[in-house]
Amino acid sequence: MIMVFLPVIRIAGAVYATLCAVTCFAQTPADGWPLRLTGIWEGTVGGDRYVEEWRQVDANTFEGRSTTWSGEKEVGQEQLRIISFAGHWLYLASPGGKSVTCFTRVSAEPDTWTFENKEHDFPKRIGYQLEGRDGLKAWIAGTTDADRPMEFRLTRKVGPAPKQ
Repeated sequence: MIMVFLPVIRIAGAVYATLCAVTCFAQTPADGWPLRLTGIWEGTVGGDRYVEEWRQVDANTFEGRSTTWSGEKEVGQEQLRIISFAGHWLYLASPGGKSVTCFTRVSAEPDTWTFENKEHDFPKRIGYQLEGRDGLKAWIAGTTDADRPMEFRLTRKVGPAPKQ
């Protein structure tokens, strides 16, 4: 019976060690971010329509989904989550229903959050910058700010504009 639990204990230990090694800001955001991200955002990326939807699940969990449309045809989808776990903000992404990749918040400013996973092939950095009440600039990039990011300029289409 103990042999059955040994893999579970190893996995739990690895997860705990990873979280303990993470260096990021652990406080709950006083600026209301990521609550201000909730709603439906839309823009174009490479000529295709791009839609990102965010909703609050509970105080520490925000669920998202991105969908890319070429004309009337859906050509891509990604499941997303931003969660506070053990005092750390994490960004989870599952493109096309594939395995989940975890990024850790590495910087937080009143309107901008940046997440990073140096071990991931690409992207290594994901960022969101709220621009006024209804504008959002999202980006994905390599390891440093010098790497040319791929930007997503989005406008809030649905959802109340949160008070600032």
